[in-house]
Amino acid sequence: MWSEIFVGLFLSVLTQPEIVMSALPKSNERRKYRRISDAIALHVQQHDATASEAELYVDDLPQHPTHVVSLNPNGLKCYHDKMFNDGDIMALSIRLFPSGERIDTLAKVVNSGEEDQPGKNNRFFAGMAFIKLSDENKALMLEHVKQVARQSFGGSVKLVN
Repeated sequence: MWSEIFVGLFLSVLTQPEIVMSALPKSNERRKYRRISDAIALHVQQHDATASEAELYVDDLPQHPTHVVSLNPNGLKCYHDKMFNDGDIMALSIRLFPSGERIDTLAKVVNSGEEDQPGKNNRFFAGMAFIKLSDENKALMLEHVKQVARQSFGGSVKLVN
């Protein structure tokens, strides 16, 4: 009997319990989905809201990360050496890693400013909301966010809506 209890306790210590996290943010946030910090390849340029999909495409998007961003399926926050203004429409080309999946979309700057830290001169931030993200790309982005969250917690995270 004691050996069965010991084996049961031993096995429960060896098996990592599954951590359940909501894909939704905390209740006091306005975001619809949880954010992650992620290294992506990113090309940003100011653009007209009437741009066609072909106009959004950048041929030379790097095959390696260029920016660390705060990312979710509805938008991102990035740091840049150029100032963007709230309301600006930006053309974004994004490459996710390690999959290499590429997303080209438009985003609206919803909050921006200069970073307020000593030694960070001429560094600006921009929070952008995706405005032309297909359902397919949104699903791809959500799956990517889930995958990064799982890796961050040792592979034992289950995101629930």
